[in-house]
Amino acid sequence: MKKFFSVQQVIVYYVIAVALSMFFRVPGLNPEWYINLQNYKSGWILVSLLRASGPLAGGILCIVIFRNKYERLITLTGKSLAISAIYFGAPLLLISIMGISGSGVENSHSFGFLSGLVLMIYCLFEETGWRGFLFDSMRGIPNPLRFIFIGTLWYLWHLNFLSPELHSLKFGLLVHLPSCILGSWIIGNMADKYKSVMVAAAIHSIFNIFFDLQTDMKSKLIIVTAVFVIWISSSYVLDKKVKPV
Repeated sequence: MKKFFSVQQVIVYYVIAVALSMFFRVPGLNPEWYINLQNYKSGWILVSLLRASGPLAGGILCIVIFRNKYERLITLTGKSLAISAIYFGAPLLLISIMGISGSGVENSHSFGFLSGLVLMIYCLFEETGWRGFLFDSMRGIPNPLRFIFIGTLWYLWHLNFLSPELHSLKFGLLVHLPSCILGSWIIGNMADKYKSVMVAAAIHSIFNIFFDLQTDMKSKLIIVTAVFVIWISSSYVLDKKVKPV
């Protein structure tokens, strides 16, 4: 199938992604039931995952709607189930081993597993849209323009500039936007290498570990370092067994 770029596909995906997520990402737009979820012991899980519901819904719907109009190369597990499982499982394993402590936490390792699982599912939800659909649908745009374009759309989708009390515009333009473009390049290349949404979600999780995981910086560095060791080792061993796609 010939590579092309469809403005229509990008618009449909992006409208769904933003329109759904905005109600869970912008404090002033949060519905009351969503705010009340935080009063429940496990409500934070749904609160976290709903923030990524837009890319998930947009990605799945567009994959179905445009399935005959673009070439889908990136799938859930891609070229190798083993590599996808190792990449996806490594952050969860290390977060569980290190543990997450906090008020009301009885077992730091159990809570670490739960926190890691929510973090990984969140990343999988996002990557279903950004790399699972949008990255493939924009193959008609040459790199690095594709990475810059997707990274910019990704930054804008976060809608942080609508909540200046949480994230200043200066921080957004000088830190968050460049990190989204850099992330788009890194995640995009890895997703393309293994054709896997799970691998994309795993790489995405590194950014979220640093920005969102509720633990100290030393623990984050240990987790990320160990994760990279597992990834590099497994890739070295398994890459030779993976058939090119």
